[in-house]
Amino acid sequence: MNTRTLNMIFKLKEWEEELEKQKFAKIMSDRRKIEMYMRELEERFSSGFSSCSFFTSEELTSIYNEIQYLIAQLMETEKILQKIDEELEKQRQAYEEAFKEKKKIEQLNDKLIGKIKNEREKLEEKIAADIFTSRIRSG
Repeated sequence: MNTRTLNMIFKLKEWEEELEKQKFAKIMSDRRKIEMYMRELEERFSSGFSSCSFFTSEELTSIYNEIQYLIAQLMETEKILQKIDEELEKQRQAYEEAFKEKKKIEQLNDKLIGKIKNEREKLEEKIAADIFTSRIRSG
């Protein structure tokens, strides 16, 4: 494997990592939106009972329907939030794997560079020895 190939692999991994970061940011944004929606539902739930201590049967029915609606909405948003948390965990794991692969590629690149340097030094020594030998023979 040559340096150019490793650099290409490295660039692809960086690109994948950037895409994962963007995906993670979008998921976090969605999570914040869901949390805000849940707060709104909770505020709506708590503010609906503060106006009066005595209710008519129609008001009680209306309050009961409102409670059912809010509970259903809260349960639905909690499910969505749980799915988002699961996706965040998957993203975290993917990011960790990408980071490990990036480190492996960097290590391979470093090894390759080291081998190239060693080969270059050996060639330079051989060339110097050949030049020295040829000068002794001709001299």
